[in-house]
Amino acid sequence: MEIYLIRHTTPAIESGICYGFSDIDVADTFETEVAAIKAKLPAGDFDVYTSPLQRCSKLATALFNKEITADDRLKEMNFGAWEMLAWDAIGREELQTWADDFVQARVPQGESYEELYSRSMELIQELVEKDRNAVIFTHGGVIRSILAHATNTPLVDSFDLKVQYGRISQLKVEDGDIKVVFYNS
Repeated sequence: MEIYLIRHTTPAIESGICYGFSDIDVADTFETEVAAIKAKLPAGDFDVYTSPLQRCSKLATALFNKEITADDRLKEMNFGAWEMLAWDAIGREELQTWADDFVQARVPQGESYEELYSRSMELIQELVEKDRNAVIFTHGGVIRSILAHATNTPLVDSFDLKVQYGRISQLKVEDGDIKVVFYNS
């Protein structure tokens, strides 16, 4: 079984803004980025899943003319009260408390990275049980957490796994074991 993880294209938002659950549109470079991704798509029959946020669902729809399943578990991390704030507008102490234990600490009115990991892996386990090839359109945090699982990387170290916009990662599942074939291609 193969699972392809595709990060959404560049979002239409200025840098320095905290966003996750916010439904940000795609940048003007969308069509160019779609063409680059299309050239790398795998051939074959795949079930297609997407985060319901438009920066992912637009990409899934642009690349696949078939049934696409939107799943909330594929959303980016919920940054709660910090959504759409400039990172430098978040209180230093509050931000530092979270940064000191970002895996377990919950963002105010949001979630922890551990919670994002749990919901992401819940979906991956369901897909493994279905034993059908899948393409997933999602976000950097979700992809990073899945790659951490597949590489046995502790979540606290998973931000070393860089996941760029519009890039594809491939997982291979054999006997329930998930391995990374490549990432960030």
